[in-house]
Amino acid sequence: MNKMFMSGYYQGVVEVAPASLSAAKVEELAVTMTIQHLRHAGVAITTIHDFLVDDLRADARLVSRYINCDADQLETAQAKTLAGAFNA
Repeated sequence: MNKMFMSGYYQGVVEVAPASLSAAKVEELAVTMTIQHLRHAGVAITTIHDFLVDDLRADARLVSRYINCDADQLETAQAKTLAGAFNA
């Protein structure tokens, strides 16, 4: 998977995130969705980590918190973030 596609996916999440989310929550949503998408596509965890941290400059602690989560955990984190956007 090329970096342009991976960057586009991340940026797409950022652009369509609810406006009521803080910048930190938008980043959290983008990180969790990108990790889930790239893992589903068969991209190695170390590649995902390095791409998010080194190429996109995502918060390293945030990436580390979610990089080893399974799909259910990632979906739960995404749902909590989105619920916060609509319950505010």
